[in-house]
This record gives sequence, structure tokens and C-alpha cells, in this order.
Amino acid sequence: MRDLPKPGQVYRHFKGNIYRIITLATHSETGETLVIYKRDDAEEKSYARPLDMFLSEVDHKKYPDVRDKYRFTLCSEDVLSDLGIDDAGIDDVSGLDPLLEAFLDAGSITEKIDRFYDMRKSANDEMLKFVAASLDIEVSGDTQEKYDEILRALKAREKYESNRLRG
Repeated sequence: MRDLPKPGQVYRHFKGNIYRIITLATHSETGETLVIYKRDDAEEKSYARPLDMFLSEVDHKKYPDVRDKYRFTLCSEDVLSDLGIDDAGIDDVSGLDPLLEAFLDAGSITEKIDRFYDMRKSANDEMLKFVAASLDIEVSGDTQEKYDEILRALKAREKYESNRLRG
């Protein structure tokens, strides 16, 4: 079994892009563990991928010329140095906002809503991207519009999850 990705670690995708792990999150609907990560460059986009898929082997039938065994491979310090990537943050998760981390770690949808309310005053576009990715939704607009859209989605999930459990 492969080791779980850790915040700050840097991985190379079999197609060549380099990504830094932000955190592991729990999908609010399915309970599935997601890896939240972003390209290790100036790109603003963040990604969420199921852990099993992140750790999976390359489909060599689909990609017969690929030599890598795994879809994502942890970069060693030597590789990072060769690529000119700063590895200062590899074991340092202090860059992750504590309120965002609390939201991502929340177990129930009700707890996620409570943690999301805690984020109201400090939420920024980057934080909201991670929240939306962890919920598998897309949001648009300015920061307040994104916050409101996510809150509506959370409340809808709370309503339908509680009704589903009662029925």
C-alpha cells in the first residue's frame, strides 16, 4: 500500500506537471477521501481527486508509451532540486488557513456549515476554491457571491440529507 499524500508534498503527474498537496478532505455527500492539490506554479486553479484515483496506477492500455507505474509519483528532494522547486513547504502546513482546515476536517454537513459560518469574515477566493472543490461544485462571481452560493449548496445538502435519513 502506498503512503497517503501529506500537505506540502510535491508530486509529478505521469504527463509531467508538478503538483503540491494542499490537504486531504472528505466529500460531504459520499464520505470519500479527496486529495486537494494545485499546480506548483503561478496557476490559480486547484483540483480535487478521489484518493484512490490519485494513488492509482497508470492505465498502460490507454497510455502504452508511459513508463511511470503510478498516476502521481512523490518527488524526491533531488528531483525537486533538479526542477528548481522550493521544497521549503513540504512538511510545513502552516500555509493552510486554520478555518479552512477545520471546514475540510468537519465530519458532518452540519459541522461543515458551522465551520463555513466561521469563515465568513476571512473567506477569500482561494479558500472558497478549496471549499467548492471539496464539495464537488463550481462557483462564480465575486467573493461574496461565491460564499453565498456555497452556503446555499451546504444548506440544501443538509436539508436533503436529514430528510433522507428520516425517510
